Amino acid sequence: MTVRGSLRIAAGLALVPFLSGCIAVAALPLLAGGAMVTGGHFKIRAATPRPKIGKPDHGGGAERTAGAPDSGPTNIAMPRTPTTGLEAAPGTGMIGEPPPDSVVLARLDPWSGFFAYALRQAGLAEEPGRQRSVLLDPSASISAPRRRDCQTPVPAVVIDLDEDMAPFNSSTPGLPPRGLSDKLAELRAAGIVVVWVTSSPASNVAAVADVLRSSGLDPQGRDPLLLARSGTDRKQALRQEANRDVCVIAIAGDRKGDFDELFDYLRDQTSGQALDHLLGAGWFIVPPPL
Repeated sequence: MTVRGSLRIAAGLALVPFLSGCIAVAALPLLAGGAMVTGGHFKIRAATPRPKIGKPDHGGGAERTAGAPDSGPTNIAMPRTPTTGLEAAPGTGMIGEPPPDSVVLARLDPWSGFFAYALRQAGLAEEPGRQRSVLLDPSASISAPRRRDCQTPVPAVVIDLDEDMAPFNSSTPGLPPRGLSDKLAELRAAGIVVVWVTSSPASNVAAVADVLRSSGLDPQGRDPLLLARSGTDRKQALRQEANRDVCVIAIAGDRKGDFDELFDYLRDQTSGQALDHLLGAGWFIVPPPL
């Protein structure tokens, strides 16, 4: 099956909730190797299983698929980054020349590039086997980096919940930036799987899932969650394992180490400049989503 065919299937599923009548989506095998769309739940083998919860009442409507948009709680938080883009020139106290429109947009909405890139990449009609993930192939050198192959055409984005190197604290979450939940719904509607990762232990999966659900970032509670399964588990391994069931086309994090752990071990940070071309083209530095 081609990528275009897979995307057509995902798009068709996303439209089901808006058709007349109460139509339930039957289990649909999508990929080999254990990846399935079943009642809207996308299975990733590296994901931490969620504890079962009571089925929420959606007013008797049809079951939604993973790609269907949902009107979650209204987000009222503003972005954590500066919103003017007109900083004073150093040592002068004077406002400098206005930055380019693209720079202003990135400061007003640091997530804009991430969503635009993901939607654009998911729309590319490449043949299976020619897909490239934004994860680095560990067999390549840092001076001549190479991206990993994808074993499936199903596109996915990975969003890192941790702030700097501290594991996500589900007991004191912040509010998501305004409009973030709506943009995530657009990704799902386009057939893109949204994957959340944190170095928080898997025993916290219920609390992490509840925060994502109540914040509106994952209102249906269906996005795969990658949490540390042991004291030695690394996010690097979780990302690579997830790439077996989806094709990771974009990663959002607040530091370069969220894209590849090699940045945490570089003695000379300039040696990683060969990877800078991925910043804004698969790797996106953004504020923590919560």
